[in-house]
Amino acid sequence: MPSNHGKNEERTAEYFKKFSREKVLSFLLNKKKPVIFDVGSNDGMSLQQFKSIWPDSEVHCFEPQIECWDELEQLSQKTHSVYINKFGVGSTDSDEVEFFTHDLNSGISGFNKINIKSKDSIDLKKFSISKDEIDSYKKTINHSRLVKLRRLDNYIISQGIEHIDLLKLDTQSYELEVLKGMGNCLSNVSLLLTELKFYDYYEQSLSFFDLESLLIPHNFALYDICHIAKNPMNGRTDWVDVLYVNQKLL
Repeated sequence: MPSNHGKNEERTAEYFKKFSREKVLSFLLNKKKPVIFDVGSNDGMSLQQFKSIWPDSEVHCFEPQIECWDELEQLSQKTHSVYINKFGVGSTDSDEVEFFTHDLNSGISGFNKINIKSKDSIDLKKFSISKDEIDSYKKTINHSRLVKLRRLDNYIISQGIEHIDLLKLDTQSYELEVLKGMGNCLSNVSLLLTELKFYDYYEQSLSFFDLESLLIPHNFALYDICHIAKNPMNGRTDWVDVLYVNQKLL
């Protein structure tokens, strides 16, 4: 009997006619005023995207980099129901946790150092084996500072938030610590959108097993791989953006 499902290429082409990451999110989260946690807000690009999809959404931003705060504040003043939290989130509460910034851009800063011995780094590949170039590169990365860190479950309880419709994580391989800090509140999240970095650009990398060992007990299942970043130097997959759904809530 002939199949009505079509070939893989045909099905994928049909998908791209109908969907993008934003359309998938709005399809799954068909609410006028969703509650969104934007962890790793940086300069506010994701905040703008969320507000373009859900103008009446309530967005809680978390960003420890002082360089990003002015821009986030300016964006928050152009809309409503945006809360800027000037600290990082993880598995503990602390006023002094080491955080690393880099001259390249603020989007790659985080709680994990860039790996100077990385075999997957395109930047290091450019320098071949020149010691002077490597030494010069070292001076542009891993600038240490101390920032505040908070558990999200404590924040959620203090704010009286009963449900999170979308939790977005962009924390440069620190995602597991963020999820651990959710505690049992993780079961009250409908959608999780997160990066998952496989390559050795940072001193910490992650796997699907690492992520799902925390998510599956809270009823999450993989729904979509939204983006795949390929390494043109060695052909591997560096990182992916993945979307998980809470099967008990959606």
